[in-house]
Amino acid sequence: MIAVPPAIRAVPAVAFTLLLAAVSMQSFELSSLLTINMLLLLHPLYFWGMYRPQIFPVWLVFLLGFLIDLISGRLLGLNAFLLVFIQQLIMRQQRYLLSQPFATQWAAIMVAALAAEMARWVVMIAVTMTFFSPASALTSAVCSAALYPITALVMQMCLRLISPDRHHSGLEG
Repeated sequence: MIAVPPAIRAVPAVAFTLLLAAVSMQSFELSSLLTINMLLLLHPLYFWGMYRPQIFPVWLVFLLGFLIDLISGRLLGLNAFLLVFIQQLIMRQQRYLLSQPFATQWAAIMVAALAAEMARWVVMIAVTMTFFSPASALTSAVCSAALYPITALVMQMCLRLISPDRHHSGLEG
């Protein structure tokens, strides 16, 4: 069998992460009062932060967050800061999160998504000096968290491609 270089095996993980970053740049208007801005880049950040932190260095997290802000026209640096902050929290809790069943890991990303959306909401109120309904932020957090099991399954497959010789217990728990 031909040995596949690790960089080639990582292509699906990189492509999927870039896809989630692209979706994170989009706004989905459900009504005139409700717009969803999901921070789906949180998913690979969270997953790789637990299983392979070296894949997502701080500079890359900052760069992707900054690009999301730049391309989507949002407050420059806000997503970059939030993503780096959440990454640091995940890395500090890596051992604990890895020892937990998937349901607990999912609950943790729900909390992270809610915290990120509430922080974005508060900062936007402070910057624009305009009160916005929290409905869009809450809906964005719930939708983002609800999609995590699907993205985690895809990333679990990518993890098996990256390191086929290791046993990974991510979604089995």
